[in-house]
Amino acid sequence: MFGPDTPGVSQIPFLTRLVARYNPGTSQVWIGAPSGWAKSSSEVLITVTNDLPRRVQVYQDGSFIYKFPGDENSTAEVEWTDTAGTGHSEIVMVTNASEGLELFEGEAGLYPNRMIMKDEMLWVVNSGDDALTSYDLATETEQSSITTPLFSNPWEVDFIDGSSMGFLTTLFAGVYCFDSVTGLTSEVAVNGFRDFASPNGVVTIRTGGTDESPSGTCWVANPNPVGYFPTTFGQGFISRIEFGETANVSSEINTLWLNPQHVITDGELVYVSCSGTIDFMPPDYKAVALDRGGVHVIDPDTSQIIKSYDLGICGPGAMALSPDGRYLYIGSGVEGSIFRIDLEEEVVLNNASNPIVISDFPGTYIPFIEVSDNGLLACASFNTDTIRFMDSRTGELDPFPFFGEIELHPDELELLWGPQDAVFATRNGREGLILLTTVESAFHWIEF
Repeated sequence: MFGPDTPGVSQIPFLTRLVARYNPGTSQVWIGAPSGWAKSSSEVLITVTNDLPRRVQVYQDGSFIYKFPGDENSTAEVEWTDTAGTGHSEIVMVTNASEGLELFEGEAGLYPNRMIMKDEMLWVVNSGDDALTSYDLATETEQSSITTPLFSNPWEVDFIDGSSMGFLTTLFAGVYCFDSVTGLTSEVAVNGFRDFASPNGVVTIRTGGTDESPSGTCWVANPNPVGYFPTTFGQGFISRIEFGETANVSSEINTLWLNPQHVITDGELVYVSCSGTIDFMPPDYKAVALDRGGVHVIDPDTSQIIKSYDLGICGPGAMALSPDGRYLYIGSGVEGSIFRIDLEEEVVLNNASNPIVISDFPGTYIPFIEVSDNGLLACASFNTDTIRFMDSRTGELDPFPFFGEIELHPDELELLWGPQDAVFATRNGREGLILLTTVESAFHWIEF
């Protein structure tokens, strides 16, 4: 009898269906099913070619897993009893996670940069179209657009919790408050503070008001580039916007490192990543970090930096938190690496000296990090058109059933699609990842 080490706790949280995957690291085939698949604490009979049938104990949550020596061509017969007491038998073949890749029929706008889900609608910042556009996932069609001034280059967006209102940054025309129902926009006044300086990241914290008229704070990262060829930056700063009946800048926070680009929140604290100076250097003119970067933690009530984490010379960029809020993951803007901070212990676990390597391809970088409610972390290597997954609770790279990377075009065509952003979503009743490619200006669906 093959049984779980801890009968009441599933060790395979990222499955959505019965699946078999080949693990090249162990030369084994792993067969598993998600929580609720089989009758609790029952037995599953698994028969592999040229081997005796094996009985596998089901976890108390109805999931199960079995591993055996095999390869990419292995098959097995799986017999189990579902939660209703009905018996099933199925021949399971080894599949690759890349086989779940599907191209949407609908396409994004020009130079799409960021995505966000809101009330089952997908909102995309189409930078080249000067627009924030919504798409219906069921019909894969464009629904509505909120426009910004011509050549304003909209960049990042965040909706206010529970409201149709949100904030949108533009690289060349400041920050706008918008209503996704009416389509109306209003420019945020700096109110005597510094003008927005190529504003990038934006995040909101709602503290009160109604859904129609919410109140709270909005936080905007200002990299403040002042010169190019070579690239130089002025003092980076974070703008604190108070919103209610109006939206105005109420205070500023200077950053210790140059080039603050990304900002996120757990609802209680604000996290800002500063990349430091990044420039495109000869002879290959690939992005290179020239000075140190790190992460600031800000108390939104006092607008004070309460903790800072130096990550070294590595171009810290996109961020995401584990569901329990303990671990902060930061992607590199100059290489295919991820860094990790234990916020509970207030210690850096992975920095420039010991990064988690997603891709060692020269010149690539990590444009986004996205974490699902159950802790699955997804990130991309931009210049290799590949997706990697991680267990954000443990830092394990390539957890079952995501062994290895997902290639966006496994037909080996020499194309650059440029994965730019992703969101976890449910489409046609199936769970998966919506991927946005900025060079190709299209959506992709990776079904789990």
